[in-house]
Amino acid sequence: MGAQLQEDYISVAQFWEMEEKSDIRHEYLNGRVYAMAGGTPNHATVIFNFSVAIGIRLRGNPCSGSSNDQLVKIERSGLRTYPDVLVACPPKRFDEDEPNALLNPRLIVEVASPSTQNYDRREKWAHYRQISELRDYLLVSSDRVHVEHFTLNEQNQWILWTGIEREDILGVPELGLEIPLDEIYEGLDLPSGLTWL
Repeated sequence: MGAQLQEDYISVAQFWEMEEKSDIRHEYLNGRVYAMAGGTPNHATVIFNFSVAIGIRLRGNPCSGSSNDQLVKIERSGLRTYPDVLVACPPKRFDEDEPNALLNPRLIVEVASPSTQNYDRREKWAHYRQISELRDYLLVSSDRVHVEHFTLNEQNQWILWTGIEREDILGVPELGLEIPLDEIYEGLDLPSGLTWL
């Protein structure tokens, strides 16, 4: 989460009014507004590559992908945020009072930088786990080849797969996705190996 922008509580309606006029995106939680961190060229490249890889593979699939312009609202916690990439499946649900706020993403991708990885891994992940339809959460490094894929299994447990080599293949079988990490990191000369230990 970025820097808090104001000291006083603001309403959801005030948040939406501010968001419609703003050139940058913000997160909203419990009456507080936080500026989202700006991205680096590596961050932007990984988001673009991921969006393309998912988009190509979802052709003909009723589920569809979206970029970081789609706001997601976590009903249970109230967090409103813009994931870097997401996939939603029919029937898509939007909040009655906030018709631009998606409630039921199926897959969420966050591309982390050294400054955001702790937030993406801890607080934000705790919020995302409260989305009942979420089945896959991907935490992707922007400074080395490293993808963490959390999948919800039939026993309602989150299982972790980690890819650290360009040859590793990220699989999301329920969505028909198999993506070599080389596609995600195309155009970037980054080291491989574990991070976030």
